[in-house]
Amino acid sequence: MDSSWAFDIKSKFKKQYKLLGSVRQERVDNALLQLADAERPESLGVYKQSMGVYAYELGHGDRIIFKVSYDKCTIELVRVGDHKMIYGKD
Repeated sequence: MDSSWAFDIKSKFKKQYKLLGSVRQERVDNALLQLADAERPESLGVYKQSMGVYAYELGHGDRIIFKVSYDKCTIELVRVGDHKMIYGKD
């Protein structure tokens, strides 16, 4: 199967991405390339049942929160950043 995922980037993700420094943005960019190339993107993340999303760990405390839609072939990028930015708590 040829995986070609489109990204559905939510406004919260865009705002949080802009707050990250260039090194952290580069880490996010590399992770997005991996997600886009993955046959099953959810396998790269940990399912967070309480939010109904997957969390892709970037290291250094950062993560990408995303959902996968197979019928639309899209990866919905919900949030990005450290634990407090993602979950609103410490």
